[in-house]
Amino acid sequence: MESKEIDHQLEDALLGSIIHNPDEYENASKYIHTDEIFHQGRARRLWRILTGLHSNKKTIDLISLTDSLTPEDNKKGVDAVYVVDCSAIGNGKCLGHLDTYSKRLYEKYLLRRIVGQTRDIEKKAIENNESVYDTIVSAHANLGELIALRPGEKFDIDKELIDAINSITNKETKLMRTGYGSIDKFSGGLTRGEITIIGGRPGHGKTTFLINLLSQMIHSGLKVIFFNRELPNSEMIKKLITLESGKLSYSMVRQGVYEEAEIEELKRVKKKIAELYSEDKFLMFDNIRDFSRSATEISKFKPDVVMDDYIQLVQPSGYFDSRRLQIEQLVNDYKWLAKEQECAVVLASQLNRSVEYRDDGEPRLSDLAESGAIEQVAENVFFVYYEHKVNPKKDKNIIRLKASKVRYGESGSSNLGYDGDKVKIYNSFEEYESPEVKVYEQNELPF
Repeated sequence: MESKEIDHQLEDALLGSIIHNPDEYENASKYIHTDEIFHQGRARRLWRILTGLHSNKKTIDLISLTDSLTPEDNKKGVDAVYVVDCSAIGNGKCLGHLDTYSKRLYEKYLLRRIVGQTRDIEKKAIENNESVYDTIVSAHANLGELIALRPGEKFDIDKELIDAINSITNKETKLMRTGYGSIDKFSGGLTRGEITIIGGRPGHGKTTFLINLLSQMIHSGLKVIFFNRELPNSEMIKKLITLESGKLSYSMVRQGVYEEAEIEELKRVKKKIAELYSEDKFLMFDNIRDFSRSATEISKFKPDVVMDDYIQLVQPSGYFDSRRLQIEQLVNDYKWLAKEQECAVVLASQLNRSVEYRDDGEPRLSDLAESGAIEQVAENVFFVYYEHKVNPKKDKNIIRLKASKVRYGESGSSNLGYDGDKVKIYNSFEEYESPEVKVYEQNELPF
């Protein structure tokens, strides 16, 4: 029997065992922290279904599983026959051995990752498109990441209790206020070790919102690293100049300033930005394509917040044929990095075109481009959308912020004030009408 066939039987047996023994899900998940551990596409899909039932505290058995299957599941090979077959294989086969089988699957997954990353390293070395040092750093980051993925470390309840109580009572909390009252109300802010997604279609204010969020973070004294995948750094700096000035317009900055008053204002804001965005507080890259190099820079800088302005343009670690799998891997990589580096990660995500075919243009979770893993892994998913672009009768100075998923808070939506030519998004439309710049301290509640 071929090795691949044996692997597939092992996957089916493990899934079947969990169907018979749902209480064993937690033990298996110590190793199976991502569905990519399964080699079969249908096994990955069935694991996601089991995870969904477990997360929603629903019964896991043959009846509930088959009832939850969708036509899309059936198309992907996860039908009642496959579920019953897994159940039959797993009935008694994995009992008492689930931990061993989970570990074996995990180790096989790591071996696949090693093969994929070795190919990438070899390709980079042969092509010789970057410096030898960068190639070595990239290889080290890739393989070091795999070493860090070793599960099964001893759990110390006393230590975990102390850490948890300290995080509750310590003013140096993992929670970071964003300065946007609506976000801080919905989610409490940004949290170290967690991922927040900012989704939107082109031209709906996604990048502008990120720049404003960046400004709030910097003003509150946090360290930020920004990966600028879409625009050159020079263009982002022009937007920052406009935002931090409050007097110059973006159109003016792009076209050039020539009046004496404008030049004096440019000098003033240059000095302001140089002080606020110093190299010990802020880094921005527009020349890094792959995740491994990004991870290296993050590890060196030790930021409080990581911001990535277009995750669909990032090359993930590992080798995957499908773009969907690439995005899944990327989001999972960022998740592990956030936990390891104890930083908050903010990822901007493109939406698919389906949102354009709805009359109201309001985004939904299903609109996230290319991967449901974005929704699954992220703690928070916010959408920004500019109703005026869809319906010119809507106020051009309002951008909608929609909290579609907040794992530890509440969903909802709010209106933010918007001035595109000033690259400014206000806390509310009322603040836009009577602007009073307010930067919240990290220990100050904005609601």
